[in-house]
Amino acid sequence: MTILKFLLGGAVAIAGAAALPSQSKASEWGCQVLLCLSGDWQGTPSCHPPIYKLIAAMEAPGFDWPTCPQANSSAARFEKYADCPPGWQAVGGNDSDRPGMGQERNICRIASERLTLPVSMMNSRLGQNHDNGSRQAQIEINGKLVTAEIQSTGNDRGHSAGNGPTYFTISRPMREKPWFIEYDDANGIRQKSWFNLNMP
Repeated sequence: MTILKFLLGGAVAIAGAAALPSQSKASEWGCQVLLCLSGDWQGTPSCHPPIYKLIAAMEAPGFDWPTCPQANSSAARFEKYADCPPGWQAVGGNDSDRPGMGQERNICRIASERLTLPVSMMNSRLGQNHDNGSRQAQIEINGKLVTAEIQSTGNDRGHSAGNGPTYFTISRPMREKPWFIEYDDANGIRQKSWFNLNMP
């Protein structure tokens, strides 16, 4: 594995650096963290100590994510939601006309005229009609049936609520691996590695 060879080489260089032992130790830990989180750390027993140390350190005030200078790695970032399906827009759940304005973008929305996926209306026994006037349908997305709400909204062109454009909305998918680190591989190409910190 390219990153394995690259980071092992970096770890050897760190171990040989005696001028700044505290910084070298921190860098060695950062490279261990990057190496483990770029693979299956939960299933690799040798990765448990550095990652358990990381999880414990994250609770401490003033925590700084350990980085690996040899790979020019970034601190980890967190993105809870996955991308919406192609053509869908991420919007805030209570702000259909001004998507995402100060809200968590936890809904995926598409105008009815832009939807090209198969749609099946749900019958009343399954809760077709809602108090807010919306209806439910099932849409086949990537081979799976997903429950969607269909709702007409008002807009700035004089439509009253319910008489404006019609949209389909679905819950935005959650990432199984919501954390990611960016780093340079052995060829100097920027890479992104996704991971979670769920205890094995």
